[in-house]
Amino acid sequence: MEALIRHFANFDALWNARVVLLEGALGTLKLGAVALILSTLAGAAIFAFQISGGDRRRKLVEWYIDVMRAMPLMVLLVVVHYVIMPLLGIRVDPYYAASFAFLLKHGAYFAEIYRSGWLAIEKGQILAANALGLRQWRIVQMVIAPQLSLIVIPAMTSQATLLLRDLPLAFAIGYFEILTSARAAQVFTRNSTPLLGAVVAYSVTLLLLQWLTGRLERYSRRRLEA
Repeated sequence: MEALIRHFANFDALWNARVVLLEGALGTLKLGAVALILSTLAGAAIFAFQISGGDRRRKLVEWYIDVMRAMPLMVLLVVVHYVIMPLLGIRVDPYYAASFAFLLKHGAYFAEIYRSGWLAIEKGQILAANALGLRQWRIVQMVIAPQLSLIVIPAMTSQATLLLRDLPLAFAIGYFEILTSARAAQVFTRNSTPLLGAVVAYSVTLLLLQWLTGRLERYSRRRLEA
């Protein structure tokens, strides 16, 4: 029992690995924040492109979303880092490659979330606003945006949780995130406490986000039923 505690609950080893773990945590936060912002913006742009044109645009977006759904994220990371970025003449950097891959993958899911929210809005309200002579931007501000935000926020929070859960996959292209740093700390300390600590911290963060998703979903349901 003492050997087990020394190997998995050694706080001296955790303290000695603090610099490496902090570097990995900051790398994860940096990638997560940038990927989340870019993905939500990309999803909005894809959705706007889809609904602003005819059947050709709609089918093109549907094809893109189907491809992104079918392609595993780790494969996409490798393709972006080792194929797409060199072909485009962009400096090969794991951070930029991972950000772009997350944008492509999760942007497709965010676009579907926006589309589902749009379809859930009663179109009679928009027709009534047009009949009252409201300008388009006022219709978006007063009719569409308030309802769309309530509808999509729970799903967006859930998708954000999935994005953060996928961040450790960036190790496949050499990005230094929290679990990669924890494995490195495990090697140089010859102790599993840093790895276990990183796993626990990461899991608790995801559980808190999942709890927040549930709260937002209940709040959204109450507001829509009011």
